[in-house]
Amino acid sequence: MQMDKQSIPRLMIVTGDDNFAIEFSRRKYLDRIKACHGEYKAEMFDALNERIDEFMAKAMTASLFQEIRVYCVLHAQSFTEKDLAALDKALDYEIPDVYIFISAEFDSNDAAKKKSGEAKIAKALRLKKREDDKSVSIKDCSKQPDYKIPEWIVEQVPLMFDRYIGMDEAEFLARTVEYDLLYSELQKIDLALEPGARIDKKIIQEIVGATRTMTVYNFSSALCQRDLPAALEVLDSLFANNTVFPTPFAVSAVFRDFWAMLKIRKFLKKNPHILKQFNTRGYGKDSPQTMAAVEIGIAAGLLTFNPKGRVFPVIIKSGIVQHAQSFSERGLREVIRMLQQFDVGVKKFRIEPNRCNLQMLCYRIARAA
Repeated sequence: MQMDKQSIPRLMIVTGDDNFAIEFSRRKYLDRIKACHGEYKAEMFDALNERIDEFMAKAMTASLFQEIRVYCVLHAQSFTEKDLAALDKALDYEIPDVYIFISAEFDSNDAAKKKSGEAKIAKALRLKKREDDKSVSIKDCSKQPDYKIPEWIVEQVPLMFDRYIGMDEAEFLARTVEYDLLYSELQKIDLALEPGARIDKKIIQEIVGATRTMTVYNFSSALCQRDLPAALEVLDSLFANNTVFPTPFAVSAVFRDFWAMLKIRKFLKKNPHILKQFNTRGYGKDSPQTMAAVEIGIAAGLLTFNPKGRVFPVIIKSGIVQHAQSFSERGLREVIRMLQQFDVGVKKFRIEPNRCNLQMLCYRIARAA
């Protein structure tokens, strides 16, 4: 079945720091053009051998053979202001049988540079104005924050591989694989499965194994959930990937979370209406649940008075309120006492921070009443 050419934007501009998502967007764009028109001629801009105005002049020149042409301009973030101005000028022309793909890739390790680069591209190519043009598609391909990765996997797997993956399996995959390796690991899984078969935990364990580097925050999160097997798994990973185990940092991270849970439990004991409000379903920054989460986060010292986008990942998605309810106040105090004793014992050389002693600490925390 041939695709309606009116549904394909004549111009697609993609920006962000997720190189895989940018490349995937380009390939999907080309696939849509091929599905609609059949064969096409693709032209890639070569900054070493031509100027951008010369490249775009070719796009604006009518084809003698009336063929479908696609002009791809990659790495636009490296263009000078003069080159961006020339590119912007050419984009105003709607040329028959010509499609244009532009991408700008940024370094995810430098947030300030990424932000200024995106602002530069947005201004030079007038992205705000072009958003209203139905023949133009503008897409943000920024890397997902950790708490959104499982949802992203659930959405992308059907599009990429025509398969289904549930939220539990997506969360397991996100815990197991580094973000930058997700696509390559999903490709391996896809090749191993029969066409149309769903992705389950068994195939993830069989094909992927554990490639994600665990952190002390994963260790603390597992203990807060009283998930002893997960805590021990993270502990093994931390010992395997560190020459010297970061004991003070790990104990500090766990102490911080349990101290916050104790304050949450005491706060909700005095304010049961806040807990009732928090347990209501709702979405958005002004929902009852979010407003209650802000109060809980501030009371626990996890949020400032201007939390912005931290409320959902820190309070709601993390499940810290529910985890606090799974311990008694006495149990939380007991865990804090254990951590203090362990920390002092290590610093005074009375306790050796080896795997066995840390495993025993995990057992004691998981069993706290």
